[in-house]
Amino acid sequence: MKTIAIANPAGGVGKSTLAHALAVAATEFGKKTLLIDLDPAGGLSFKLGFENSRVTMADLFSGRNISDEELITTEERFDFIPADSRLIVNFGEDLSAIFSKNLPKDYDLIILDCPPSLTPSLAVALSTADHIFAPVMATMHSLRGLIQLRKMANIPVTSVGIGSVTYSECEPSLDATVDFFSNLESASISNLSILSIDKNSAIAESYRSAAYSVLEILGLE
Repeated sequence: MKTIAIANPAGGVGKSTLAHALAVAATEFGKKTLLIDLDPAGGLSFKLGFENSRVTMADLFSGRNISDEELITTEERFDFIPADSRLIVNFGEDLSAIFSKNLPKDYDLIILDCPPSLTPSLAVALSTADHIFAPVMATMHSLRGLIQLRKMANIPVTSVGIGSVTYSECEPSLDATVDFFSNLESASISNLSILSIDKNSAIAESYRSAAYSVLEILGLE
């Protein structure tokens, strides 16, 4: 099992969109995938339609076991654990221990969608993940977030270019660039990814290429 964090303390850089797309693509590539929303604001949980779920990641932090019946399997075939506002609290437990004790399944890949701020849940994610993938746009705001992240992290951080990004500070970067599409998350009222909505589009293919590169880095291809 490999765990990755999708993180950038800068907001508005397509972080949740990337996490969702990677979950869909990894599942398409035959990987048993779990996507977790660690943002107390729950933006991804809302986008996927699971904002008011009975069991959230905060419950797992509190020691609750999650059963097969309670685990959400999405229409796009990856499993999902939503967030809620209680994640603003520092639960002080390693996610690896939670995964081994409280989940009913084993996974090839766990994807952590991290908050766009320096919260306790981000610190826990960075201490648990095997690798961090940081979306970066052609803005100083997102580049600053990447630089902050690298100062915080003790594990590899690979940037993921959203559109054309040429900052030398982004290295090392993913060898696949995701096509930029303005307001991607609000472009459809569907809770599905662009990989499902328009599966043969150039942007969907760019996310699949990025996902394959991620799997290669992790040795899961």
